[in-house]
Amino acid sequence: MRRSLSFFERLKLYPLFIVALMMIAGIIAGSYITLPYNVVLYTLAAFLILALVSYKRLLLRYIFIYVSVFLLGAILYYNAVKEYSLKNESRQNFNAVITSSPSPHGKIVRCDIVVTSGKMKGWKLRASIMRDTIEQRYLLLKVGSGISCDAIVAPAKDFSDGHFSYSRYLMSNSISGTAFVPLRHWKQERVPLSSLSTSDRLRLVASKYRLKLIERYQSSGLSDLSVSLVSAMTLGERSMISKEIRDEFSITGTSHVLAMSGLHLSILYMFLTFAWGRRKRWVLVSFVNIILIWAFVFIAGLPLSLVRSAIMLTTHSVLSVARRDSLSLNTLSLAALIIIVGNPMSVYDVGFQMSFSAVLAILLLVPWIIGKLGEKEMLNFPASRLCWSFVIVSCVAQMAVAPLIAYYFGRISCYFLLANLVAIPCTYVILISGMLLLVVPIAPFQSLVANILNATVRFMNDSLAFISSLPGSSFNVEIGAIGVVFYYIVLVAIFAFVYKKYGVGQSKVLS
Repeated sequence: MRRSLSFFERLKLYPLFIVALMMIAGIIAGSYITLPYNVVLYTLAAFLILALVSYKRLLLRYIFIYVSVFLLGAILYYNAVKEYSLKNESRQNFNAVITSSPSPHGKIVRCDIVVTSGKMKGWKLRASIMRDTIEQRYLLLKVGSGISCDAIVAPAKDFSDGHFSYSRYLMSNSISGTAFVPLRHWKQERVPLSSLSTSDRLRLVASKYRLKLIERYQSSGLSDLSVSLVSAMTLGERSMISKEIRDEFSITGTSHVLAMSGLHLSILYMFLTFAWGRRKRWVLVSFVNIILIWAFVFIAGLPLSLVRSAIMLTTHSVLSVARRDSLSLNTLSLAALIIIVGNPMSVYDVGFQMSFSAVLAILLLVPWIIGKLGEKEMLNFPASRLCWSFVIVSCVAQMAVAPLIAYYFGRISCYFLLANLVAIPCTYVILISGMLLLVVPIAPFQSLVANILNATVRFMNDSLAFISSLPGSSFNVEIGAIGVVFYYIVLVAIFAFVYKKYGVGQSKVLS
């Protein structure tokens, strides 16, 4: 009789997962330990040579390779800081193109810009432009507008309270610093888009197209509340959502339905798979699905959680056509590595951390829990299995992201299960109906869909407002970085113990 593999023995079968962990650890270590760049580079070369000459000793070779990956992560961090960060504050004259929707904040208008002239050409900045309340020229600013300005450019400063690093958040979005533009120190000017890089031009095209789709929502009979929420949940445009609405979603633990995530892309993929029927395994169908998924991700602004999900779904589609099992842990690791290599500062993005933590916990724990409870008589009915699966997935995901929510936002939601029971089904209706409203230009049909969307949004908003008003709907909690690390160490230890004692069956995640 064959001995079943232990948790850590099975983990060795997934070197890509260990590579991703070591690279992330190297990036984090690089942010805390400052060493000369050449020293790290030569050390990396030495360990790679040791890995090559130790090919006869498997354990040593793996150790040298993983240490090399760790050092590579530190090098990636050093390069990213050198590329994206400003050193000193300075006064700069330049032309730029606005790449995000200008949003009023008190006496300023905030937007992202790409510099198109001068020594900072190609740099991305978070601009704060003083509002001229008399002439109101700021109202003419929009995505794609060119401006000529005399600005105070400076490195991003972190907030004095809380654990959120504003500077790392900007760098995770490839933004190098901030630019303050005083009153009458800017003017609109025609800036040729040829001065932008190809990727910036493509992002600008996507942003303009996203605004056109929002205008179609506004002209389709949707209420202002519906336009703001539907635009956020289908196009990733959250600038129109009021602070009160944001607070309701935050208190109830449903902010993830506003931020584009794997949930939204999974809903779209499921709808496409259902629409194709028996043809879903055709090569051409899978190719079309992949194009549609990436087009959706691109129009939504390429948020990291959507990119992660798109990579996983692309891998799943390819393996499905080849009639091979898709190993979810490997595809998750592959997605993480692609994103990290593309921008190492993504590791510090809150959405990246929460998305990967939640999906990793779901992949590791949900199959085991469902497998152990699958023989219960109450789960023999489809409705009971669906409800039980929803409860398990919601609880596991919340358990995985709870320390991150407490660390960054200082709040834990108590009624997240009840709130998600309302929000997630509504998200299905809103996402599919919103997509149909954009692609089916038939007036009676659009009127019907608009009424459905208005009713769904109103029901979801009223329900979440009621839940957020319940006693003890959330409570404040403070936790430091050491507490977060300790939480995950304990979680992994508990899972390893349970795995050793009970096993995880034949899950596709660790099989």
